[in-house]
Amino acid sequence: MSIFRSIATGYLGAKIANTQANDELKARVLESAGTNFYTNILPDAIANEKERRSNYKSIAAINPNLAELADMNGFTASKEGMEKFDQFREENKLKDPDALKNLNFETDFNTRYNTRVKSFEEKYNPILDQIGIKELGGLGFNTMESLVGGKEPGPMKSQDMAKGPAPSDTFASTELSQYFSPIQSTVDLGTPNQVDQAISGFRGFDQGIIRDNAGNFAGMELFGEKANERNAFKAVMARIGDNFKVAGTEKADLTATAGAANQILFDQTQGYIGGQVLDGYQSATFKEKIRDKSFDINRYNASGFSESFNNTYQTDEDKIIALVTYMNDNLQTRSERLHFAQSFAANIKDSDGNNYRDLLLIAIDPTLVIQDQ
Repeated sequence: MSIFRSIATGYLGAKIANTQANDELKARVLESAGTNFYTNILPDAIANEKERRSNYKSIAAINPNLAELADMNGFTASKEGMEKFDQFREENKLKDPDALKNLNFETDFNTRYNTRVKSFEEKYNPILDQIGIKELGGLGFNTMESLVGGKEPGPMKSQDMAKGPAPSDTFASTELSQYFSPIQSTVDLGTPNQVDQAISGFRGFDQGIIRDNAGNFAGMELFGEKANERNAFKAVMARIGDNFKVAGTEKADLTATAGAANQILFDQTQGYIGGQVLDGYQSATFKEKIRDKSFDINRYNASGFSESFNNTYQTDEDKIIALVTYMNDNLQTRSERLHFAQSFAANIKDSDGNNYRDLLLIAIDPTLVIQDQ
């Protein structure tokens, strides 16, 4: 064997060994990448789409075009986004009652879903090709979603979403500011803590008071129905604050504003229900336990609908339509409508045994009541 052949043989042997090592390393890397993709990345993506779809449907039950706007602006993508959307709806109102009617957006939920799936697959298909999934027939997004979750998230059914886009040279705006305007007063109510301190003497809100080491007021922490009642209270304050300006300033007299807000919230809720809708309307204290805390809240009962309400709205359908119409036309924020529904007598039912309180909650948001499937 020549020196050259000996050297060449040794080189080739080393090259083969090195190639084998590289191939083994590559195989391990690809195996790890594939495992991560199918155990983490893809299931997370599918779970995110399911959450997005669920959030969309909860809003679409109220108004499909409202759901489209929420989805196009990213609010439906997470729980935090939905909370921000709820806050937006608390602080803004429709410019016109018909503002969300007959809108033709450039995309709908399904087209945006398909675009997200396509982007996802374009991003990860090169990796899947290297792993060899393509040769195995493909286990992409749409295949895997059926394996791990039936037909969800998948495209939405047409009846569950806004009408799809129609051909047009112009499409409806996706900017929320085109449809909503702020309902906040221009007066300065102060910091959130200052407002909480001002209302702490009303409606049992003092149950949520937080104090610092020196015993001073440091905030308020409320959950569940009591938290929503506080939100409704503060929404009314924000709306009427201009009427209670301190002379020569842009600041509101918080004590006066809180007192007036308490009366307005009562008049439009318990006062209306007990005065115009139900007979024998009474409250009882109930303990609501949330996050290791317990709050005293009111639960209401009544002897039945008043004679005048029964005479005016004689059928079950007439009654629920009248109550929902009152909420939508007279109560300006979601928290006020929710407080109204939560304050309705829990023992009043329609002829089919449906609880009117639950029906009102469902009218606001179907996810608020767990229904038997």
